[in-house]
Amino acid sequence: MNASRRAGWPEPLRLTVTAVLLVGWLGCVAAPLETTVDLAAVWPSALTVAEPHHLDLGSDEHTASLRTGWYYGEVQRKTGDAFVWSRGSSSELRFHLGWRRDLAVEICGRPFHWPNAPPQTIEFALNGQPIGGFTDLPPANRCHRLVLPEAAQNVGRNRLVATYGRVGRPSEVIDGSTDQRDLGFAWSEVTFHGTDTQPMTSSAGEVVLPAGSRTDHFIELTPGAVLRIESCESLGDVAGLLELTLLGADDGGKISHTVRCSGNPVEMSFEQRGGLHRLRIENRPDDPATGRPTGIRLRHPEVSEPAADRPEAVAEPTENGTEPRVSRPNVIIYLVDALRADRLGVYGCDRGLSPRLDAMAAEGVTFTDVTAQSSWTKAAVASIFTGYWPRAHGVNGPDDRLPDHVPTLPELLQADGYRTAAVVANAYVGEPFGFGRGFDSFEFLEHTRGRSEVIHGRLEQWFEARGDAQSPFFLYVHTIDPHAPYAPPTPFRETFAASVEDPSVGQVETVRGLVMGSVEPSDALGEDLRLLYDAEIAANDASFGRLLDLLDEVGELEDTLVIFTSDHGEAFGEHGTWTHGLDLYNEVLAVPLVMRLPGAASPGRRVTTPVQHIDLLPTILDRCGIGGAEALPGAALLAGDRPAAVDADRPVFAYLDYWGRTGATVLRDGWKLIQPLSADFGARNRLYRHDVDPGETQELSAASPVRSGWLEAVLAGELTTRASGVATEVDAETKQQLEALGYLN
Repeated sequence: MNASRRAGWPEPLRLTVTAVLLVGWLGCVAAPLETTVDLAAVWPSALTVAEPHHLDLGSDEHTASLRTGWYYGEVQRKTGDAFVWSRGSSSELRFHLGWRRDLAVEICGRPFHWPNAPPQTIEFALNGQPIGGFTDLPPANRCHRLVLPEAAQNVGRNRLVATYGRVGRPSEVIDGSTDQRDLGFAWSEVTFHGTDTQPMTSSAGEVVLPAGSRTDHFIELTPGAVLRIESCESLGDVAGLLELTLLGADDGGKISHTVRCSGNPVEMSFEQRGGLHRLRIENRPDDPATGRPTGIRLRHPEVSEPAADRPEAVAEPTENGTEPRVSRPNVIIYLVDALRADRLGVYGCDRGLSPRLDAMAAEGVTFTDVTAQSSWTKAAVASIFTGYWPRAHGVNGPDDRLPDHVPTLPELLQADGYRTAAVVANAYVGEPFGFGRGFDSFEFLEHTRGRSEVIHGRLEQWFEARGDAQSPFFLYVHTIDPHAPYAPPTPFRETFAASVEDPSVGQVETVRGLVMGSVEPSDALGEDLRLLYDAEIAANDASFGRLLDLLDEVGELEDTLVIFTSDHGEAFGEHGTWTHGLDLYNEVLAVPLVMRLPGAASPGRRVTTPVQHIDLLPTILDRCGIGGAEALPGAALLAGDRPAAVDADRPVFAYLDYWGRTGATVLRDGWKLIQPLSADFGARNRLYRHDVDPGETQELSAASPVRSGWLEAVLAGELTTRASGVATEVDAETKQQLEALGYLN
C-alpha cells in the first residue's frame, strides 16, 4: 500500500482543473492523431466568469472561494450537510463577477453560541469598502441577506471580508470540550441574486452562460488546433450572440469569431497558432432594440489539436551501462534554519563562508534551483516530512500540529527497519507539534544551547552509543545558527563581522523592531546584520564539516546519503521585509540542496531543473527501496546513485498562512507568480521572470497579462487542495523558546 493511501489522504492536486488540463494536452502520449479536451468538464475553474449563483461552502467544488480565516471539513451530525467554520476574528470569501451592478447576497449558517453569550454581529467589507452587516444573529441556522453595492464591486475578482463581533473557544465555554479553535460563524452556503437568466452551469457536456458573462481559459496550443461546439442554443426568444476571441501572449495577435446562436454547430480554427494564448468565450448582451438579453447553452465545447510528441523523462545511465545500484543507505538530513542559498560558495558567494559544504558539493550533486514550500519553519519542514504541499498537510498556522493520519518520513523509515534519531534547535519542529513521531531518539536543544557546535557534541554521543549496530540509520539534524538572533561565536565574528561594533545589533529586539516598524531601517544596520548572519553561516559550516569527519571516523561516510538543505531563506530589506514568514519572494524561498551520495557517486554534478522540498521524501523512499514514492506529488531526484531526469515543466508551489498574512506562489516555465490571499499580503498579483531575474526586481504582470492569467489558473488548482491543521495548546516552555527566536506576538 502506498503512503498516500495508507494515510487515507487525498492525492494533492498539482494541476488546475481548467487551464492546466488544457496545458496538459501537450503531455499526452501521442498515439492518436488528435487530442481533445472537453471544455464543459473543466469550465467551473475558468478565471473570469459571471456572477456565481450559488456556493456550497462545504463542498470541494467551492473551496477555492475560501481564502483566509477558515476551518474546513465539518459535517452536521443530524443532517450530514457540510459547512465551514470561520477561523479567528475575520474570514475572507473570493468570487468573480462578469459585470457590475447592485446585487443581493444571501448567507446561510449559524453563529457559534454558548449559554449567556451575547448575540453575534458580523460586519462586511467588499474590496476594502464597508457595506454593512448583521446584528443580533439568532443561535440557529438562518439565511441573512446583504446588498453588494455596484460601487464597491470589481469586474473579475472580488473580496468579501466578514469581521465577527465575538469569537469563542469551545474548550473555554463547553464542559468537557478540548476544542481550541476560535469560532465565530458556521457558513453553509452563499447565494447571489440578480441574474437576468439562469446562472452559469456546466454538466454532462454542456455549459449555460447568462447574458453578459464571459470566461477566460489560458491554454498552450499546438499549431492546427480547432475549437468545436456541437450546438449553440439561445434560451430566450431572441438568438443570443456568442463571441469567441483568441489572444496571443500579452494579448497580441487577436482572432475573433461571432456567432448568432440558433442551435447551429460552431467551429473556429486557431490557424497555425502555437504557444500560450487566452481563449475568451463571451455571451454578448444583445441590442435592446432587438429583444431582451438571453442565455446561451453550449453543447460539447471541445478543443482538438494534433497530438504532441513529448519524450518521456529517462534516468541517466551509469558509465558502464549497468543499472544503478540500489541498497539501503544511511540517510542524514542536515537542515540549517533560515539559510539563503546565495550566501554559500557553491551558489556563487565569494566570502568563503562554506568551505566544507563546497567541498562536499564537489563530491556530490548540487541542485541549483530549489524552492522551499513555505517561508517559515513549521510549514516548510512539514512538507519535507510528509511530501505534501502545505495546503495538503494542513500545517500552516502557529498552533497547527502534524495530523496523526499523515505518515511522516521518520515513521516510514522506522517501519522499514531504520534506526531513527533527531536533534533539533527550533521549537516549531518539536514534539508538541508532532515532529517527534517515528524517532527512536528525539532531542530538542533550546536556542541558547542549541548552536551547531553543541548539536555536534550530541551527535558524537549518539554515534558512540550506537556502537556497531548493523541496521541503517536515519538522522535528522536541525541547526539554528543563522536564525535571528544573529550572535556568531567569537572567532567567526572576528573573522567575518569585525566591523560590527554595536552589541545590540543582531538581538531579537532589533530584528523584531525592523519587522514591526519600531526600528528605523538603514543601509548601515542592514549591512551589520548581513555580516553577523554570514559569520553564523561560517560557524555552522565548520560544525557540518565536523559531522562529515565523524562519519568518516566511524566508517559510515561511504554508506550514507547526506542531504544538506534549509527550511527557508532570510530577508534583509529586499522588497521591504526582514527575516522570514512575511512574503514569498526568492530571498526567503530559494534554499540550498546538496547531496553526497553513497560512495561519493556522481561527483560535482549540478542539476539546474527546478526542484522543491516535497521531492525529498520520494527521493529518500526510492533510494532506500521503500514503496509509496510514486503516490506522492513530488519527484524522486535520484536514480540509484545518480541524478534522475525530472520533468522541467511541472509547477513548483509555495504557500504562506502565518499570523494572518496569506499568499501563494507558482513557478513554471521560468516564470513566477505571487498571488496575495489576504489584504496585508498585497493588492495584486506580481509576476517575475524567475530564470533571468532571481532578485525579482522587475514586476511584469501588466506587460504579460496572458502569462499572469495562465499561472493564476495553474495556481488555482493547488489552492483547491485544502486541509485543516490539528490545533494544539502550546505549553509555556515551548512559547518561551519560540519567543527567544522572535516568534509569537
